[in-house]
Amino acid sequence: MTERTLPFVNVAMWSGGHYSTATKGCKDVIDGATPLVLDAIRRMPDTTTSGPFTLTDMGCADGGTSIDMVRHATAAIRARWPQRPICVVYADQPRNDYNSLFHLVHGLTPVPTYLEEIDDLYVLASATSFFRPILPLGTLDLGFSATAMHWLSRKPCDLTNHVQAVGAAGAERAAFSEQGRRDWEAILLQRARELVAGGRLVLVIFCKDEAGRYLGNTGGVNMFDTFNALWRRFASDGTITTEEYAGMTLPQ
Repeated sequence: MTERTLPFVNVAMWSGGHYSTATKGCKDVIDGATPLVLDAIRRMPDTTTSGPFTLTDMGCADGGTSIDMVRHATAAIRARWPQRPICVVYADQPRNDYNSLFHLVHGLTPVPTYLEEIDDLYVLASATSFFRPILPLGTLDLGFSATAMHWLSRKPCDLTNHVQAVGAAGAERAAFSEQGRRDWEAILLQRARELVAGGRLVLVIFCKDEAGRYLGNTGGVNMFDTFNALWRRFASDGTITTEEYAGMTLPQ
């Protein structure tokens, strides 16, 4: 196992709104999770506050995959608290494609937006990692994230025989497991500081099920094994070096 600690290198999503058009699966996941979001809103305690209701979309990319969820969520929030302003805070890495995000939200694309459907609604961005504070203390009513928190804050090591942790073994696998544990704790502690009393989180995260299925391995071709085979071939034929093969290890 490589001993050096590797800092996380931000990976920006492709600009121009292409992320949403190329990731229908993520939108399907978010649309499927929308009933969980609406149930969380129903279960929140009654309040007489006139302060803003703050909803975050953490790991938002260009906003297209979650736009229908946000539409349904803001409508439910307005129905329950007619007098409260609503703040939708989109959060992602500093390199995220915020231009496409705000083009979409402001109706400058063919995708229907929710912005004109709800009065007293404000759309903001917090350009930071979900491993760090996104909002001030005690201001988050409902936090949402889907298909994003599988990214680690850093790579604990490069893998010697694979490009993703699902193919890791021994000490390398243990290092990724420990990094995942620490990162999950960091995410929850940050959100705990931000949540109001009675606030809710709806987090939809990739995992491995009881049958061993996971993203890219649901029957037939294994996506990550295919990635690994291609990169191994590049290393074998001299297209890339051994070090470059190891450097392909994904921080997931």
